[in-house]
Amino acid sequence: MPRVTARDLIAQLFDSHESWDEPASYVGLPETYSYELATAAHKAGVDESVLTGSADLGGLRVAFLASEFGFLA
Repeated sequence: MPRVTARDLIAQLFDSHESWDEPASYVGLPETYSYELATAAHKAGVDESVLTGSADLGGLRVAFLASEFGFLA
């Protein structure tokens, strides 16, 4: 069974959604840590381990937080 990504789950669960996330900045971080973050971002397709936003769910406006475990693995 293929792993469901956080983005896939958000698209399946909500009628519509708006992301609150902004691009991550690696400025000022140690070079090795910046490399690890960039590698994880490339692998997972997102630049953070958590996606946040607001969404419509059955006519209700809700806030969401979804973990992208592919970033951490």
